[in-house]
Amino acid sequence: MKILILNPPAENTIGEYQDENGDSFLEAEDFGFFPPLGALYVLAYLEKNALGHELFFRDCVAERISHTKLADEIQKIQPDVVGITSFTISLVDVVMAAHTVRRLVPHAHLCLGGHHPIAFPLEAAQLAEFDSIIVGEGEIAFTQLVETLKVGGDITEIPGVYTRESIRKWENNRFQDRRFLGTVVVPPAYIENIEDLPFPARRHIQHIDYHSTVGISGKLATIISSRGCPFKCTFCDVPFKRYRSRSPANVLDEVEQCLDMGYQEFHFYDDLFNINEKKVLAFCSEVERRNLRFPWDFRGRVNSVTFESLKRAKQSGCRMISFGVETGSDAGLALLKKNTTTEQISRVFRWCHELKIVSIADFIIGLPFEKTRSDVEKNIDFMLSLDPDYAQISVLSLFPNTPLFQEAESKGLIDGTRWHRFALDPSPDFFIDHWLEHLSLAEQLELQRLAYRRFYLRPGYILKSILKTRTLHEFRMKARGALQLIGIGGR
Repeated sequence: MKILILNPPAENTIGEYQDENGDSFLEAEDFGFFPPLGALYVLAYLEKNALGHELFFRDCVAERISHTKLADEIQKIQPDVVGITSFTISLVDVVMAAHTVRRLVPHAHLCLGGHHPIAFPLEAAQLAEFDSIIVGEGEIAFTQLVETLKVGGDITEIPGVYTRESIRKWENNRFQDRRFLGTVVVPPAYIENIEDLPFPARRHIQHIDYHSTVGISGKLATIISSRGCPFKCTFCDVPFKRYRSRSPANVLDEVEQCLDMGYQEFHFYDDLFNINEKKVLAFCSEVERRNLRFPWDFRGRVNSVTFESLKRAKQSGCRMISFGVETGSDAGLALLKKNTTTEQISRVFRWCHELKIVSIADFIIGLPFEKTRSDVEKNIDFMLSLDPDYAQISVLSLFPNTPLFQEAESKGLIDGTRWHRFALDPSPDFFIDHWLEHLSLAEQLELQRLAYRRFYLRPGYILKSILKTRTLHEFRMKARGALQLIGIGGR
């Protein structure tokens, strides 16, 4: 059979926030292009465990394949099975892509995977365009689906695979398992030992130059060394709460494979790379044992690093760390359940400066405890005091399956049923809610622009950034960002 794995176009993605003209302030491509690792893991598992099939992959986002061009691709491939990965905010494009497949290849089996089915499984299964959905981790489940379809078997016996009929038994049942977020309402496909999985099938994407706007090359590889996050931040909906980690040796085997393929820098895309000091030190020791030298970065938490782990990371090639700071208020950090303090945050950023590790501070404004403009400006002041190399400032978006969303709904600030209706009948007119109890969205967006201007348009910062630039790619990315910021300043 011909199997197509598809990352659909991103022409109608719901913006997290819009300006007064209805335009998104920041688009996904403003941060770079990253490969859909989940889909590539599924491809790799198929290649290893389901022989005899012809496999295809299209990343419509990075390859800039429009819905019109996608139709040409579908017509050419004529797939028998199509797996489409998804996020809820991209659901309009997901359904449009499925319509295209259904129109051109009526006999094809369409399966919906990715984050959306685990967030809205009951609704996802009712989408008329799809024959099945996979809730959870899709490597084994999708491979079993393909093999079962080949022999005409019963796909509803596969863990994590559901049809619009088979999922109905969970409509009034309560599924509970501490390995998953409490809002996961049907049993998902789950892989205990993720080290058993083959490495992502990157041969399908070698023609695509993925990159990060804060990277140093156009040959970026993203790697996941773990799955899940045990923390309970009130704005986050990571569905897998049990932390499962690969061994340093297994991860470095993948790194060496990527180096042989020509990749030049590595971004660890884990929900949480630095679960503790022990993991970071073990990884660094394996890098040193193999005598490897490559630039790498990760997303981490300030309460899980030590000076020693940062020092060893720097010595083994760590170039950059992105920290989720969120706010400069201790009371706010407690309400967000960040399990950290402003003192810890400041100390970690001082360590990064001392060790010359590039730092990124992620902040959120428009939080429930920010009741005045002054509250937000104090948050911005704290960001400036940290003096990170980069700052990313978001306006709080209220997503389902998070405590903040539930709190906003209970206070009557939002209509929580809107997402249910959108999941059943996606429309490009949908918008994401924000916490508007104290400050209007216009005020929050104005403060966001102020924060970006105050941070990036400082003369001292501009000079320092120029002096730190080492590659042509890095210069191009910074120049592009500067032009965007000039546009912000003119609004």
